[in-house]
Amino acid sequence: MYDLSEIENGLKVATCKLPNTRAVAIGLWVRTGGRYEQKNLNGISHLFEHIVFKGSQKRSYRKIKESIEGVGGMLNGFTSEEVTCFLAKVMEKHLPLALDVLLDMLLNPLIRQIDIDKERLVIFEEIKMYFDLPHHLAYDNLQKMLWPRHALGRNLAGEVGTLNKINKEQLPQYKKKYYDLNNMLVCVSGNIEHSNLLKMLKRIFKLNPGNNSPGYRNRGFAPVITRQKVSCVSIISKQTQQSHLVLGAHALKRGHPLRYALTILHIILGANMSSRLFNEMREKRGYAYEVATLIKGFDDTGAFIVHAGVVNKKLVNACGLILKELKKTCNHPVKDRELARAKEYFSGQMLMALDDALERMIWVGEKLINRRKVLHPNEIIKSIEAVTPDDIMKVANLIFKKGIFNLSVVGPVDETKNKKLVGLLKGFKS
Repeated sequence: MYDLSEIENGLKVATCKLPNTRAVAIGLWVRTGGRYEQKNLNGISHLFEHIVFKGSQKRSYRKIKESIEGVGGMLNGFTSEEVTCFLAKVMEKHLPLALDVLLDMLLNPLIRQIDIDKERLVIFEEIKMYFDLPHHLAYDNLQKMLWPRHALGRNLAGEVGTLNKINKEQLPQYKKKYYDLNNMLVCVSGNIEHSNLLKMLKRIFKLNPGNNSPGYRNRGFAPVITRQKVSCVSIISKQTQQSHLVLGAHALKRGHPLRYALTILHIILGANMSSRLFNEMREKRGYAYEVATLIKGFDDTGAFIVHAGVVNKKLVNACGLILKELKKTCNHPVKDRELARAKEYFSGQMLMALDDALERMIWVGEKLINRRKVLHPNEIIKSIEAVTPDDIMKVANLIFKKGIFNLSVVGPVDETKNKKLVGLLKGFKS
């Protein structure tokens, strides 16, 4: 399914062979992100991601973009809590060019003050854009509730106060600390031979060796210690046309033995239009246009999240209904037909996604950069098929039975509604 090597300079190299595609997807993965940041440097990972697109020693910012887009490709990057990725998708014949552009960006960025000042303004607008969207505002608030005083509770984009203090000296220090070849992975998916990719990289590094420290060691991040004892409700009062709610409970870390049961629980409750919450909230009652569940999984913690935009006057009813459906999963086993449908949905979605070169690259690359085992899709399907109704009840009770939730709401919520919401959470008993 994939081949993995390490070349002489410490860079890990992976290929995912997809013979029936003309495109190749390239990802340069770095094991750093929001979790690695000190509070006073909140947002530096995301800012550095922006800065590397502004120019290198070989290419201007226009040349970087035009080199890839000018051959019909796409270029992008993203920062998450535990990894940062720079990616491109091009036709197979343009793979050497894409590799050279990405490596040049990451290893030889200019890091100029003028670019830092401009990108700060760009990120400020990005933050404003998301905070103008009530559901994003509610989700950001939920993160702070789930992981207070911890890096996971902070916004990945940073804050005005921290970003304004990050200077030209700190960004090169950040690069030196984390953008070491021993802390990076090149992952390519498409009709590519592993040996050919290794040859391309060796040619590139002969011309562009970069700076590498053989003794480099990633020292990781601060662990999460969960101490929450009671449910919390946080209201951001805003005159919106809908009330936007995000309900979250601490859940499983990424490698937990019950992770597949949690995945099936997520599908049953809110992953699609066949889910229980969609049927109960939208189809039967018309409370919401959008309602869904989400699983967040990290190295040492996780969260199960329900989000919805609901009719303002039905906010309390909607929250009560969500809690009622969560309670059902603790006490009543899933019927065979519903379970089979959820398993088929997972398998179909996964296999269809992995037919795409970009999706395959992200799927494999994210696991390898985090030093995790990449299972064959058939192994995962086998584990999904093994999930029983008892497994689902077990994981539901593990997450919901204590009745400790965090509810974040953005909308026109008065004190009466606030008290009713607090009462709902306090009265939850599975």
